[in-house]
Amino acid sequence: MADFSRFGIPSREWQEHIEKFGPAPETPVGKMSALAIQRSTNAGREEISAQQMKAEGLSSKVAIQTLLIHARDNFLIPTRVYTPKKTGSFLSNLPIYVFYHGGGFVYGTLDSEDAACSRIVVAMDVIVFHISYRHAPRHPFPEAHNDALDAFNWIIENAEGFGGDLGNVIVGGVSAGANLACHVVLARNAALARDYENHEGAIIKGLVLATPWLIINEEYISYEEFVAKEKASRLQCSNAPMVSSKVLDFFVACMGEGVHECNDANPNVGLVSGKKLRGLPSTTIMVAGSDPLRDEGLLFAQNLNQNGVPVKVHVFPGLPHGFRRFDGLPSSRRWDQLVIESIKWSLSNQTVANGMDLTFNVE
Repeated sequence: MADFSRFGIPSREWQEHIEKFGPAPETPVGKMSALAIQRSTNAGREEISAQQMKAEGLSSKVAIQTLLIHARDNFLIPTRVYTPKKTGSFLSNLPIYVFYHGGGFVYGTLDSEDAACSRIVVAMDVIVFHISYRHAPRHPFPEAHNDALDAFNWIIENAEGFGGDLGNVIVGGVSAGANLACHVVLARNAALARDYENHEGAIIKGLVLATPWLIINEEYISYEEFVAKEKASRLQCSNAPMVSSKVLDFFVACMGEGVHECNDANPNVGLVSGKKLRGLPSTTIMVAGSDPLRDEGLLFAQNLNQNGVPVKVHVFPGLPHGFRRFDGLPSSRRWDQLVIESIKWSLSNQTVANGMDLTFNVE
């Protein structure tokens, strides 16, 4: 029986942050329209990213290009490409990292992720593709999921023209973006299983899931696998800062009624059968302890492990979902390090032995 509640107690690191800076801002659900909340949040995220780009000198080290990729319905998906800025050298055979941002399927823009993507390029020679999929409420489910897969397929068809190595592809995402990353990798894995001999294209070497939101429809969560229902993170952390149950409900409502029908895509990637997980690439999962989404990430890691997928798990005990936005937290620096380490781990072809007990690395 599962019990991860020990990770949910607010950490001293977070308490000191609150004492110094005050409580984290609350999402004004019910006080502003969804579109007004979206505009305000996106503006704040873009401002922070721009400040970080300047403070860390990232613009001088990274070449940035913006593309528009045709979706299946001819919508143009904004996509940004980040490559090392090296004078006098042609980029070739660089690993590819395809990234999906977080934000509850409601927040996020191209500009809001410049700093996060640029840091990866500065830390290692890699090409980063950031896909800015369509967002709710204007674009309900499954448009984000369709965009995620359509853009990924285009990138794989064209990545060599950017100097990318199709034999070294990593897919990753944060929160809702981790859901999209899973969706894409599961779809590619299913296609490979259907037509292995004739399958051509990318070799996905790894999956990086940071504070993943893997079960959109809470009604599908089974609390019978927990020692007690109140120990489950959806209840224990229901009033957590940054992302509470109220905020999750807001996101789901924005996604529209189609998310409950799941006819075109499965938003509950954390509940797929073990059979569909077999053959997935090595996976890193990073979770925040004081996060309603904590347990679905940890249970998904266990399911992957039981089905022969190499998995590494990192837990930030006592920190809330989205803590990375606070640069002053020591754990924010560790978060950045782990993203890089996770990409490198998958690229190294080093794996954990099948059948070994899964270890939770407490940060």
